[in-house]
Amino acid sequence: MYTDAPSPSNNHPYYPQSLVLPGYVEPTHTSAHLLASMTLIIGLPLVALHIAAKHRRPHLSTADRFIFLWFVLCGSLHCLFELHYLRNFHTLASNADFASSLWKEYAKSDSRYLAQSPLVYVLESITVFVVGPLSLFTAWCIWQQRQNHSSAARFLGQMAVSLMHLYSALVYFGSEFLAKQSNCRPEPVYYVGYLISMNLPWIIVPIWLVVQGFGVIAHAMKNAKRHGRKD
Repeated sequence: MYTDAPSPSNNHPYYPQSLVLPGYVEPTHTSAHLLASMTLIIGLPLVALHIAAKHRRPHLSTADRFIFLWFVLCGSLHCLFELHYLRNFHTLASNADFASSLWKEYAKSDSRYLAQSPLVYVLESITVFVVGPLSLFTAWCIWQQRQNHSSAARFLGQMAVSLMHLYSALVYFGSEFLAKQSNCRPEPVYYVGYLISMNLPWIIVPIWLVVQGFGVIAHAMKNAKRHGRKD
């Protein structure tokens, strides 16, 4: 909701300043506490999984271990953290729990997450119910793969998830950059540190995974044609 006239409901740190958030409640934790907690929540399980993969799946290459962890990270964020956003879509601004406070912190770089944006809701719905489970499935395929043998399902999942990530990033950033009013606070920490830096991995890594997956599929097709000619 937007308005040109200031009101008590505008008493929040988000942009544009005309944004009205009825019932808004300030986060219950400081920015430093939220960021440090999120780093630990994400980092510790990934470190544990990395150690487990090195010991229980020693045949996985360094690249495959990284890709495995990437899809675990994506699936976990999509199916848990972003599911919280969908479940609290209409009440996020007035909630005071820890996860809502994390969303409020990120919303300083994109207030659409508190403004009940239909576009964000649709993108997050696809991410939670399609991309998230498919990410976990792809991670499972990598974990299950044998030495020197990768399943077709792994690369199909890898390509599908990565292309959906790239499409979502294009729509997400495109809609923000083309908006008449910015939804991000003007400070560099929010524009560069949050909006750009926190989303950039979902552009760089998927591009690499698409290129890698395309190369593997193309190589497999060439081998299939070569064997077909011999037969």
